[in-house]
Amino acid sequence: MIKAPKFWYKEDRLSKLIAFLAYPLSIIWIVIAYIKKNMRMPYKSKLKVICIGNLNIGGTGKTPFTIYTYKILRELGYKPAFLTRGYGGLEKGPLKVKLKHNYKDVGDEALLLNKVGPTIISADRSQGAKFIESHKDNYDVILMDDGLQNNQLEKNIKLLLVDKKLKFGNGFCVPAGPLREPINNGLSNIDAIILTGNNEKNTDLKNKLAQKPVFNSSIKVIKPSKIKANKFMSFCGLANPDKFNETLYQNKYNIISTKLFPDHYQYTEEDINNLILDAKNQNLTLITTEKDYVKIKDKKNEINVLSIESNLEKTDEKKFKMFLEEKLNA
Repeated sequence: MIKAPKFWYKEDRLSKLIAFLAYPLSIIWIVIAYIKKNMRMPYKSKLKVICIGNLNIGGTGKTPFTIYTYKILRELGYKPAFLTRGYGGLEKGPLKVKLKHNYKDVGDEALLLNKVGPTIISADRSQGAKFIESHKDNYDVILMDDGLQNNQLEKNIKLLLVDKKLKFGNGFCVPAGPLREPINNGLSNIDAIILTGNNEKNTDLKNKLAQKPVFNSSIKVIKPSKIKANKFMSFCGLANPDKFNETLYQNKYNIISTKLFPDHYQYTEEDINNLILDAKNQNLTLITTEKDYVKIKDKKNEINVLSIESNLEKTDEKKFKMFLEEKLNA
């Protein structure tokens, strides 16, 4: 997956022209997506299934919020297990992620999830659900990281994440815009909306989405670096890298230089050596995301990592717990 094109989120004439020219391909995308989604009947699991996804291609903070939801479920007395596709990994599953696995086996997101709780990867979500059902640990909730547009598994609760700044971009489907499916289709098929990002609350956006429960989340840095006074070179391989750098700036990191790689990029030894050399030549300190850090094999001690967590405001957290309880006990 490559970095999200800038024209998806711009309103200048050139961006609109590019989107217009690409629109016929978007129609093909919509038709193919519709056919794929309706090719088979979804499997109905014996367990409750919560799916956390988005309409946009690329990052809206799914993995951090999935981890947050896992912790909330544990507080409520449930025993959830993560289910993820294992994007970027060679293993198709279903299998339970173990400490011996690396990102080449199961993908970067699965490694992050597995730090928090039991994680199962499965390219076929229905097979993954059956694997969790038969597991000796007796899980009672399946927590899906991504998969709102996947029809292999029936979901009990569907949570849509919407970035407060990016919103739905120009409103078109891929490749003319960032959407996986038309907005109206997506909004009609979900149970609640989670606003993500640390931008100011967008009242207009919240009012527009008010037909569904809307919860406001934010990103918090865990254990900010003690060397924030240093000058930094940031690097990452994300679909929307601007969010990473915005978080750094908001937390007073002095970012002098930035290196960008494609989403889910697999770093080579040469890449890391070049980054370290480049940073040293400029007297800069390297910093990256947790998602990128798990894919770095050697010389990790020469790279700083920005650890983050997602959470809801206190009033919204209380409402979110009540929402989950109501839906899970329905």
